Amino acid sequence: MKFQSFETAGAVALVTGGARGIGLATARKLAAKGARVVIADLEEAVAISSADRIGGGAIGLGLDVGDAEKYARTVDLVESTVGPIDIVVNNAGIMPVGPLLSESVGVANATMRVNFWGHYHSFQTLAPKMIERGRGHFINITSAAGAIHSPGLATYVSSKHAATGFGRSAREELQGTGVTLSVVMPSAVRTQLVDGIPFKWWERIGIISPEMVARRAVGTLRRRPAVVGAPIGTVVGLRLYPLVPEALWLAGRRVVGADRTLEPYDLEKRAEYDGRITRQAQDG
Repeated sequence: MKFQSFETAGAVALVTGGARGIGLATARKLAAKGARVVIADLEEAVAISSADRIGGGAIGLGLDVGDAEKYARTVDLVESTVGPIDIVVNNAGIMPVGPLLSESVGVANATMRVNFWGHYHSFQTLAPKMIERGRGHFINITSAAGAIHSPGLATYVSSKHAATGFGRSAREELQGTGVTLSVVMPSAVRTQLVDGIPFKWWERIGIISPEMVARRAVGTLRRRPAVVGAPIGTVVGLRLYPLVPEALWLAGRRVVGADRTLEPYDLEKRAEYDGRITRQAQDG
């Protein structure tokens, strides 16, 4: 894909869900490369605090990515006060866990609202502006879950499949505009999303750091690939996954003790995170 290159130093970067985890790690990396970073997060106070810790002129703003009008107003505010947005990191996401029949419709709606519609609103708001300028790059953080299935994560997996498919399709619509979009698909990441889940010892080995994802995400600025995984090799594995027969897949899950819906959870450890999801479900 042809694209208009630009220096990261001096570029304006909007990072959604940037107050914690992958978003914060990515914001730090962009700031270290000289970008003017704007952290946008549902919790404005935490976004401001995180921006203050990063320093270098980073600012924090409140943003509900699932609200198209608020997204547009935030973009207008950033572009009128900081400058035209060159880089947008669509990182905001939530991950409810549990059996599908125990999940409320409100939580399911909130999951799609953040994990898919946040990417959609970002593209519809920023792509026309970037195309007019002939430059820009979207970094859409989805998940390895966007290419597999997993009991106990049905709605989350669905939202990530939607986000991955949207990103890959939207990228091709940008052909010839100078603007690009890269999808980043991490495996399980050491953030609050996995709090309280009783992983087996061998599963814990595969849990990666937010910093690893941030390196892969910021690294897309150089060559603008269609999709990258974190860790390296993830995408190859995901492409081979559909070739595994269901019977063999289920047998393998039984052998390693993974034939469960991620239960039993530690509700106390997940209390803070699940509380934020519940509030989003109620507000949405």
